[in-house]
Amino acid sequence: MEFPRGVEVIVSALIVSPDDEVLLIRQPKWGDLWTPPGGHVEPGEKLAAAALREAEEETGLAELTLERLVHWGELIDPDGRTRPVHFVFFDFVLRARDKALRLDASEVAEARWVPFGELARYEIAEDFRVSIEKYLRSLTGRSSDDAVGE
Repeated sequence: MEFPRGVEVIVSALIVSPDDEVLLIRQPKWGDLWTPPGGHVEPGEKLAAAALREAEEETGLAELTLERLVHWGELIDPDGRTRPVHFVFFDFVLRARDKALRLDASEVAEARWVPFGELARYEIAEDFRVSIEKYLRSLTGRSSDDAVGE
């Protein structure tokens, strides 16, 4: 199996609305799975700055506030990808001031603001689901398996 770019550093943005909903998107590169917005870190770019940039580029949300890093890890050829990959990823929580989306149609096929209690209805890429679970657990101090599903 050939990995065309070697190890790739990526970031994702768990964007939380003022109504405590999470923004999920579908991108062609992830097939039918739902993910948060995100993408590659550019050379010389800091991780948090990359998360903010990717979120703004893909969603059009202009007033995002960085809350924290929620999860990091490594993905080697995950399910749902259209090509072999080896990612080192960093998932950040961002707060949106409003919910007015202006999607980049070249990157995002569909987007939805999803209430925490409805996340189990969505087929979310595995490591992104873990990030959402960690975020919800940090809010409530309880397991969020019921909210996100297995």
